[in-house]
Amino acid sequence: MEQILYDQLVAPVVKFITRHITKHIGYVFCATKHVTGMKDKLKDLVDTSTDVIKHKIRNETNDKEIPARIEAWLGDVEKVKDEVQSIPNDDIGCLHMKNRYRVGRNASKATMRIQELISKYSEITWTDAPLATGRATSSTTTTPLSSSPGGDDFKSRDVPFNDALKLLQQDDNKSQVIALCGMGGVGKTHMMEKLKKVAEDKKMFDFFVKVTLGRNPNMVSIQDDIAIQIGGEGLREATVKADSLRRKFEKTLEDGKIKILVILDDVWHNVDIKDIGLTSPLPKGVKLLLTSRDSKVCKETADTSLFQVVKVNELSDVEAQKFFSEYTGVSEKHDHQNLFQIGCDIVKKCGNLPLAIKLIGKALKSEDDYVWRDTLNRLKNHDLDDSVQEIIRISYECVRKDEDKEIFLHCGLFPEDSDIRIEDLVRLAWGLKLFKNVSTLREARDKTYTCVRNLVNANLLMDSRRYFYHGYVRMHDLVLAFVLARVSKGDLNWIVNHGNVSMWGRDEMNESCKRISLRCMGMSEFPRDFKYPDLSLIQLMDGDLSLKFPEDFYASMENLKVIAFYNMQYPPLPTSLQFLTNLKSLCLHECKLMSDWSYIGDLENLEVLSLAYCRIRKLPSKIGNLKKLKLLDLTGCADLQIDDGVFINLVKLEELYMRSSYYKGIRFTDANLKELKMLLCQLCALEVEFYDINNHLKDLSFEKLDRFKISIGYRYFKTIIPFKTTLQLKLWDEHRSDLVDYKIDELVKKSESLR
Repeated sequence: MEQILYDQLVAPVVKFITRHITKHIGYVFCATKHVTGMKDKLKDLVDTSTDVIKHKIRNETNDKEIPARIEAWLGDVEKVKDEVQSIPNDDIGCLHMKNRYRVGRNASKATMRIQELISKYSEITWTDAPLATGRATSSTTTTPLSSSPGGDDFKSRDVPFNDALKLLQQDDNKSQVIALCGMGGVGKTHMMEKLKKVAEDKKMFDFFVKVTLGRNPNMVSIQDDIAIQIGGEGLREATVKADSLRRKFEKTLEDGKIKILVILDDVWHNVDIKDIGLTSPLPKGVKLLLTSRDSKVCKETADTSLFQVVKVNELSDVEAQKFFSEYTGVSEKHDHQNLFQIGCDIVKKCGNLPLAIKLIGKALKSEDDYVWRDTLNRLKNHDLDDSVQEIIRISYECVRKDEDKEIFLHCGLFPEDSDIRIEDLVRLAWGLKLFKNVSTLREARDKTYTCVRNLVNANLLMDSRRYFYHGYVRMHDLVLAFVLARVSKGDLNWIVNHGNVSMWGRDEMNESCKRISLRCMGMSEFPRDFKYPDLSLIQLMDGDLSLKFPEDFYASMENLKVIAFYNMQYPPLPTSLQFLTNLKSLCLHECKLMSDWSYIGDLENLEVLSLAYCRIRKLPSKIGNLKKLKLLDLTGCADLQIDDGVFINLVKLEELYMRSSYYKGIRFTDANLKELKMLLCQLCALEVEFYDINNHLKDLSFEKLDRFKISIGYRYFKTIIPFKTTLQLKLWDEHRSDLVDYKIDELVKKSESLR
């Protein structure tokens, strides 16, 4: 029994104590040996860690994978090296038992720790696989934001930025595709980079795949770039790369938890998302963020049901001025050469466009005052620097259709900051025959509106800010400057002057000119030798009674097709067909006419005649001679009397506008209404007010109309709603029972606005 107790209890304890005492005694007597062994092992570890660091740097340089445990292992190596450094290597002393014990014990433990690290490294495998650069945990996905002056200080951008960020955060499929759209140089890419940075910081996605397309994308290179970002290596197949890329996306997304943000920057043309490995609709977990000057291109790229546009606009006045000051160093407080006000005017001429402000601001930094004044003068004369002009030129050259370009250039005929009425463009385009395969005004109008919408989508035109309805557009100041620079040169050779024309004269005259648009304020007379045989359009505005015209004004304009006068006092009207056999459109708006202007009826080839707001009191019978007339606009001509025989003879008329917008409407006679009844068989557009209810209204049929604004019982339209077919009724009790007899049920069915 005693032997058993000894063997099982006493002997093991004695053995353990003996071994423990021996080990600790060994720390004293073998301290030097322990230190030497530690140094040898440390050398092996340092050599290994040096190789590891080189391997790590090589893989970082070549975008290859680095094992996840390497960083921690290298950190532990540094700790061990520090630990070894703290252990004395000499002067241990033979008689300093305590020191020898401490050194020996610490060296022994350090040696064991070193051996553990060497063993741990042997368990780590280097695959040297290409790195998936788009993975959110990768350092390569970090987005450095521009440190340019004022770059993150645009409060006006908070709303679109937060809207886009909210769409990125939403899980629903309605916001799978987000497009940042705006004109060139407005800051779309900067906003995209900022959105990417915030999304990275918030870990909203597992992968960020960003590629830049540009005007001439190399799709093979782009496909390889995407493959590297989601899979770590490019595509080896020479063909069907899109299929390989699609499989990479599918493999990455297969567990259903991965989220990927694909960013296509600078999109100019429609992109087939199959070419970048995606499908329509987009796979679950994928969001697509686009930046483009053209929202229509983005819509064509994505499923429109999943598509959201975020508009990026110009800066506010205060932001634009601050942005400019950051680059020039000139502010209201630090203005040593009275440059601040010049700078304000320059910024205004830049239309608050960030890139233009940046380019000009950099150029003006530290320059003298005369350079600033010269820059402002050049901007006033639409003489843009090449770098600024390039912003617009690229957008213009990417307009795909010639008819869109034609409408765009003709928008340059209107003054700076003006609201351009699209209907004016319709009538101009019709007279100049800008469109092919168009036979009716309705077709021309549809075509014009389509062109305008394409240009708005391309951010070359903007919707009007002053009008709370459609029908007007605006042109950015820099865009207008580009247009004017373009049309004044080469084959176009237009004359457009909406500034000071008091000195306009021979130096600006060129007989090959095809378009003229002048604001005549301050002009006393036209040159006597005003001869333009190639001229097809003349547009004059704001001429007063003092402006004199030569008697043979139209004598050398045999190719003239469009005359447009706005707010002119007694403008020169063509008196015969002798010189103007090609004239198609005569548009007079708010003009004061001579008492006898009936000779317009001699222009037998005329197809569009507008006398809107000219306040004529009589429409003479001679107008009935215009057998080819397709559009007659008498809007705003209150208390108008129409001679018998006018309507009945306008056998080609398609559109008739007679809204008075005053308290006195048109005085229809029984004969007028009978003729109108016959005219309605051919009209497709009619605007009119019938204030006096009589039995002749029962005979009118409105069945053929597809565009109309008709008021019955009201004297005038209090509210104008463009584009909407409107029916306005106010019937006295004695007339309400006759409602069916007036056949207005045809109008009620078509009306978009019923009042």
